[in-house]
Amino acid sequence: MSRITLLLLLLFTHPVISAEKPDILMIAVDDLRPMLGCYGDQNIKTPHIDALAARGMLFENAYCQYAKCGTSRLSIMTGLRPDSIGVFSNNFRDVSAFRRKRPDLKSLGHWFKDNGYYTRSFGKIYHDEWDNPNDWSEPSSPGRPREMWEVVDETNPTGPTIIAERLKCPVMQSPDVPDSHLYAGRMTDEVVALIKNRKSEQPRFIAAGYRRPHLPFIAPQKYYDLYKPDETWLPVNPSPPKGVFPIAWFNSDGYGKTAQNVGLEMPNPPTRREAIAWNGYEMRSYLGVPYHGVIPTELQLDLIHAYAACISYVDTQIGRLLSALESSGQRNNTIVILWSDHGWHLGESSAWGKMTNYDIATRVPLIISDPSTKPGKANSFAELVDIYPTLCQLAGIPAPDHLEGGDLSAVVRNEEAPGKLSARSQYSRYKDKFVGHTVKTHQFRYVKWTDKSGKTVAEEYYDSVKDPHETHNGISELSEMELEKVRSALQ
Repeated sequence: MSRITLLLLLLFTHPVISAEKPDILMIAVDDLRPMLGCYGDQNIKTPHIDALAARGMLFENAYCQYAKCGTSRLSIMTGLRPDSIGVFSNNFRDVSAFRRKRPDLKSLGHWFKDNGYYTRSFGKIYHDEWDNPNDWSEPSSPGRPREMWEVVDETNPTGPTIIAERLKCPVMQSPDVPDSHLYAGRMTDEVVALIKNRKSEQPRFIAAGYRRPHLPFIAPQKYYDLYKPDETWLPVNPSPPKGVFPIAWFNSDGYGKTAQNVGLEMPNPPTRREAIAWNGYEMRSYLGVPYHGVIPTELQLDLIHAYAACISYVDTQIGRLLSALESSGQRNNTIVILWSDHGWHLGESSAWGKMTNYDIATRVPLIISDPSTKPGKANSFAELVDIYPTLCQLAGIPAPDHLEGGDLSAVVRNEEAPGKLSARSQYSRYKDKFVGHTVKTHQFRYVKWTDKSGKTVAEEYYDSVKDPHETHNGISELSEMELEKVRSALQ
């Protein structure tokens, strides 16, 4: 064999050298609804995320598959839909059982590592303490156990932060401290150091997960100082939808024991009036909010204020990551993706928190910035389960066979490319006694609730054009032909 023939053979059989693969920076933000300047919010200040959107493809209609941290993140990282995973709680026992059942399944980080990437994880990527060590080239850096409940010690505000007891944790704090006094800033310091100190040409997959604006709402005072919310910030739909059973919007069903821990008995099942009074118990269980009953308007505005401050705090940290990419010279070879695991009610439908099938809990920000493509805003639908196959395609590596999401890379390259016409989500109630599957299109949202036997127990229909805030269940007003059409969209 001649030397030229040998060289040609090596050229066409050897995998693409790692230096030709793009780096990936995946930024996850917990409990973040699309309350961002780039999504049209006129009140919020998010200049760094807005700048990322200006350089990438912003998906106007991106949806999670399950509006709860553990299941949503497991769906993203495995590329499977919730029903295929079978994990609907935040219990570590359940995710361990799933992994024992599917030892063959390689998650997103693991797959990129197997395809030549140096992979690292910081902060919250999986649900806390659900990390999969096989995903990462080096041990992950999630912070301290229970880092979610980091607060400033009021007896020593400039000293080290502490981890609060869950039921004695303040719902919000605005300490006058530097950004890096809190975990989000300290984590950003770590990621920036990794970006700046590249030790090899091996392509890198870096995952950085911010816990705020998840409860408790803790951010430095300067971010609180950015805002003065008034009553125009309050939701236009504070009441639950008409014609809907509480199982659809009562997102406190999993907090009965939490209420018992403070000597309360949550009604089970609640009437409509009781459900409104107890709704949003995830937030109500923190100090500073009534356990049940009316949340005064002034306190509602304070809570919205605190949520906004946390968004701006995280936005600044994201800006630091993007600045580090620029100064290191790596930005033009780095795909940056930003997503949130689900949305968050701020009083809409009487709820606070996530854990519903409504637009406010299932719609999420999703931005993909690929330096080789033009920026834009895509109106077609996207699902978080699509992230895994899309990143594979953009990185030029094969995708595993088990993935259940779709490849969005064509839309990333061209906002006008044909994309998805709908998105599907689901949520379970009362320890999976009921499950609601929903489909969202540009025309409507349809939800079907079934019991454990598969029997339909309730249905919801919202006209997305006439009733974008999902205030009126119009299922009984549909003709048989219309009903068949919306039901078929969920299949």
